[in-house]
Amino acid sequence: MKKTSICFLLSYVALSALLCEVWAQKFQPAGEDWIEYWYGMDLVKNNGGFNASAKIDWLAEGTNKKLKDAEVTTPGGLRKLKSLKSVKLPKNGGDLKWDVIKINTNDDKNMSTSHGEGDLSNIEWYGLIVIKSKSARTTKIHPAHDDYAHIWLNGEKVFDNSQWTGGARIVKNPTKVKLKKGDNILLFRCGESGGADYVNLHFEKTDNDLKILPTTDKKFFQHVQALAVDAESKLATVWAEVKTYR
Repeated sequence: MKKTSICFLLSYVALSALLCEVWAQKFQPAGEDWIEYWYGMDLVKNNGGFNASAKIDWLAEGTNKKLKDAEVTTPGGLRKLKSLKSVKLPKNGGDLKWDVIKINTNDDKNMSTSHGEGDLSNIEWYGLIVIKSKSARTTKIHPAHDDYAHIWLNGEKVFDNSQWTGGARIVKNPTKVKLKKGDNILLFRCGESGGADYVNLHFEKTDNDLKILPTTDKKFFQHVQALAVDAESKLATVWAEVKTYR
């Protein structure tokens, strides 16, 4: 068999495996559905209250400024996070790890319970999602939070509000955002002092074509196309997009 034929066969096998993986993806729904799965960091504890905590970049504090809150919503920042073993905050929880978590969107203490805790006070919650869009668009995010919420999207802070919304599914400030075609990286950070502690987010009704990572089977980095940096991974990205955005 000629070398070119062998290369073609190997490429075909690799592409077939890739397409099988793409078809198997179990993206979260978007639109008006509340987002349940997040790529979350262990809770920051003893944050000094949400007003004091809001001024602190906890990622920068725990990584010797190698990674920052806004930066983690860029492809380069997400690559850094992927290789990061932990965020080291010895006075605020210890070595904080990242993993896929699920929140109960009806629970007004879901910041605590999403990490297997009871009703905690003076904590900070971090959660990432990747929003896959088949086209560039302007839309709105609908956040619910208690207490102080910050949201970054694609390297830019798009939401900064210290006023809790009054209920786990109550939204007071729908906020206009711009999504690009492909992967959009969003960080939702919320600090609280006492009482209820919740975070929730959904998009517009017309955004039901968006696909959200983590998947419902708790996969995250495996399907983040924005991480592709070399020729081989970029080729995989192209073929994945063919199926994902049709």
